[in-house]
This record gives sequence, structure tokens and C-alpha cells, in this order.
Amino acid sequence: MEALEVLDIFRKKTAPAFEVALRLGAAYGEAGEDVHRVLGRYSEALGIAYQIRDDLEDLDVIAATPSLPLGIAYERAKSDSKAVLEQIWTHGSGADASGAATRELMTSLGAEDRCRRLLEAYKEQAVRSLVELENASLKGLLRRVVGKIFGVEIKGWCSEFEARNVASGEARAEAAR
Repeated sequence: MEALEVLDIFRKKTAPAFEVALRLGAAYGEAGEDVHRVLGRYSEALGIAYQIRDDLEDLDVIAATPSLPLGIAYERAKSDSKAVLEQIWTHGSGADASGAATRELMTSLGAEDRCRRLLEAYKEQAVRSLVELENASLKGLLRRVVGKIFGVEIKGWCSEFEARNVASGEARAEAAR
């Protein structure tokens, strides 16, 4: 299995789970079609990023399941290494029960580094998909979701919120005088 096939599984598996939850909330809030379109793009990128992170965290569990690091390693491998990875893909870790040799092979092929770059790209894509949202509260909330899921702070997360917070802070400071 190749990396693009694994990403397509993520697109069809994890991304729709995020999308259903978000669209239900949007429907309940009577959001317009423009919000639903943004939520579709956001959910796809967020779902793929989430699954990539999951694959990276579960790298020590080598099994016969679709894994992006394994798919990338397989694409990059030559001859004997490719045969080893194909065996792992179809039959699990087998003799390498700890997965140590497989992890070493994937690392030497740069699979983990490629996955990390893809993870960052999909997180950024999720945040950038929100630019069309006019509702600053929704935009800020969805950026915070990315931050909470991945344990990162989204810098410049919402210029509308930042301006409002500055104004609110100035008003509080004035009231305190």
C-alpha cells in the first residue's frame, strides 16, 4: 500500500467523523452554506492531521493495518527492504515482535520525518481553511480546536479576536481607574 492510499483512507475515515460533528453544530446554529463548505475543508485537513499524529504515536505497534509511516517507507524502500516491509504490511511484525528493526528501517528511509512534515502541512491547511469565515468567534474556536488537539499555540490565531480583546482590555483598564 502506498502513502496516497493511506491518506485516502484517512480522508474517508477520520475526516468525516470531525465533519459530522461540526456540521451538526453548524446546522443547529443555522449556519449558512458558506460555513458548511469551510467546515468540510477544515474537517478534511484536521482529520488527516489527527490520523497522521496517531500513526506517529503508535509507531511502536507494527501490525498489518494501514499506516502512513509504513506506506512512505514502502515507497522509498528498495529490494530487500521493500520485501521486509511488504511482509510486515501483510502479516504484521512477525519475527520482529518488538518492531525495533522495522522502526529503524522506517527511520533510515525518512518515513517519520516525512510524516511530521505532512502533519504540519495538514494542521496549517486546517487553520488556513478558516480564513473565509466571517464569524470571529467560530473562527477562533476552530483554531483553538487545532491547538488543543495538537498541543500547540496557534499564533496570530484570529485578528478579529485580538482586536476585540485589546479593546476589551482597554475598557477594563479604563473602568478600573
